[in-house]
Amino acid sequence: MLKNLTSKITYGIRQIEEEIEKLRRKLEKARKEKIELSPELLNDPVIFAKQLLGFTPTFYQEKLLRDMNKRIVVRMSRQAGKTTTIAVKAIWFAVTHPKTLTLIIAPSKRQSMIMMDRIQGFLMSLPSSLRRKLVYKMLRTVIYFKNGSQIVALPCSVHLLRGYTAHMILADEAAFFRDDETIFYSVLYPMLSTTDGWLIVSSTPWGKNSVFYRMNQDPNFSKHVVTWRDVVKSGLIKKEFIDEMRKQLPVERFKMEFEAEFIEDEDAWLKQDLLAKAIDPDLEYVSFETQAKGTFYMGIDFGKHQDYSVITVVRKDNDETLRVVHVKRFPLETAYAAVIGYAKTLSERWKHIVKIYADVTGVGDYIVEDMKRAGLNVEGIYFTTRVKEEMANYMKSLFEQGKLKIPYDPELLAELNVEKFELTKDGHIKFYHPQGTHDDRFWSLALAVYASKEEGAAIVRIKKVV
Repeated sequence: MLKNLTSKITYGIRQIEEEIEKLRRKLEKARKEKIELSPELLNDPVIFAKQLLGFTPTFYQEKLLRDMNKRIVVRMSRQAGKTTTIAVKAIWFAVTHPKTLTLIIAPSKRQSMIMMDRIQGFLMSLPSSLRRKLVYKMLRTVIYFKNGSQIVALPCSVHLLRGYTAHMILADEAAFFRDDETIFYSVLYPMLSTTDGWLIVSSTPWGKNSVFYRMNQDPNFSKHVVTWRDVVKSGLIKKEFIDEMRKQLPVERFKMEFEAEFIEDEDAWLKQDLLAKAIDPDLEYVSFETQAKGTFYMGIDFGKHQDYSVITVVRKDNDETLRVVHVKRFPLETAYAAVIGYAKTLSERWKHIVKIYADVTGVGDYIVEDMKRAGLNVEGIYFTTRVKEEMANYMKSLFEQGKLKIPYDPELLAELNVEKFELTKDGHIKFYHPQGTHDDRFWSLALAVYASKEEGAAIVRIKKVV
């Protein structure tokens, strides 16, 4: 009886809490309905954020919101709320500056849509009557405001950007812009020349041979650098989370993503600057469900307990350029049969997967036999020092020639950059990755790229040579 009574009391308390929450939302909605767009609210982005958008910024977010410098550079730790803060600033600018154009520029359309989604989320949270006062129409990549202002999201593609005249440009993850000097100096700065417009440039640090790095050294830019310490102090994350990330991430990646530092990567096989140049803003991954057309090559790096199994597919286009169009990393402990089944289904859907190279170093030739019986055109590769050196050299040469393009994918970029190298006594190159990191995507891509090489069969003949 006591147990039943306790359950009823608990249920009753839960119902009361739900009713209180409903009432709170109604009161908040009613409060927003009555908000007047007063000069105080419009003149101060922080008051605008709190009263109109229901967003209470941290101390460092307030500083960025109130920064009226027209040249701003931002480096913030992960989980610091960078995207949210800049989204709020974009809304404030569009509402308070009639007939202006704000452009969101990012390394890919998908990345630019992250900020656009955040902006639209704020606007959709407004009471309908207030939203109707401010917004005329919202489309996927464009927001039209009643005062004639617009916010448009685009990838950093030269041919898509030309022709605009902007009053505010939000360049997100700018360290990863391909052809960044052309983008900034030949396209973006001219857009602002006639409007005396604002340029807010933000990014995770990545490479020192970039416009973003130079902007961080430029005294004309107002700088906002936020580390994990500021984020913990603000209460957005706990120190325990930082300790966990410090254990999981390589030292260099932790410094970039949580200390907001630029780092040297002298011993990396694929340098940050080289990878940034390889990012294609128009390239997006093709989903497993899509029946893609083209000429494809696949690489499979098998793993199970400590390493991941990864499938990577590259497409060879008419200009002989390879483009990474599909990467699938399987959870640890995934059965090899499931990986083979995935490869077989993908091959059946995409039709023209010309060749598959699979690492069989730790699994043996029987895997290849199983794949061949499944109808796959596959060759098994044993990862010896000589084979790895040949494959890695070929992949690097294509990156350097601009013949290998990748989509903007932070996880792929980090794993390609993590692979280190050193010279052995006999003059060969030994590859390794720091403890606690993974290079499965690196070697899966290397296999796919080498499978596309016309004389790639040579590596099959030496696959068992130590």
